[in-house]
Amino acid sequence: MQGFIKYQLKSYIRSFKIIPPAATFFIWIVILYHYSGVEILSSYAVTSIALYLVTTWISMNLFSMEEEAEKNILFVQVGKVRYSLGKWIIGMLIAMVFMLFAILYPLLLDSFKEAVQPIHLGLSIFIHLLLAAFGILVGSFSSISSFIPKRYTWLSAVLVIAVTLSYDGLVEKLSLLKWLLIVLPPVVNVINFFVMDDLKHFGKEFWIMSSFAILYSTIAFYVLMKLFIKKESYE
Repeated sequence: MQGFIKYQLKSYIRSFKIIPPAATFFIWIVILYHYSGVEILSSYAVTSIALYLVTTWISMNLFSMEEEAEKNILFVQVGKVRYSLGKWIIGMLIAMVFMLFAILYPLLLDSFKEAVQPIHLGLSIFIHLLLAAFGILVGSFSSISSFIPKRYTWLSAVLVIAVTLSYDGLVEKLSLLKWLLIVLPPVVNVINFFVMDDLKHFGKEFWIMSSFAILYSTIAFYVLMKLFIKKESYE
């Protein structure tokens, strides 16, 4: 497994496919912190959304690296479960590097208008990791789902991202969507706690929503694994 992850990571980096999402993310962060005196939590909420977008992008790249013949060889060598797990681990490792840059860059520039406390760092790490997991889920779903034609994979990913980020507005216009959209990652539900940049909002309701988000991610990864195995068994 470790050898597979190293091989895949090197292959992805050498393919230069990492450059567009990495450049997009780093430029986003530099522009965001061009001015000093910004809010702490709301700024980290913005960078976590950026991580959500580029991690979706990276995840889709990872699952499209191999041709069918090469993929089948890897299935024989490592198995379908380890194949998909390896892709997810690589996606999360890359996301963690991006996360460190997003968190440390404004600290080095002293961009925030108030002193950063340990709880700020803890919350920022949590929201970045959570949205990175959501990005991997969206990218994986669009790439490995058998009912999404290959030519529509990017379109489906963009659609899911757009819906998850505009959840509040959609539900406000049509309340029925609240129950229909429960199958999508609860991105805005968690992000909303960070927008007001006040630690008083991080009480019981936040931890309930965070627990739901973690449970959602766990179940979603399990379902995606089953879908992936089923799809590859028929091809």
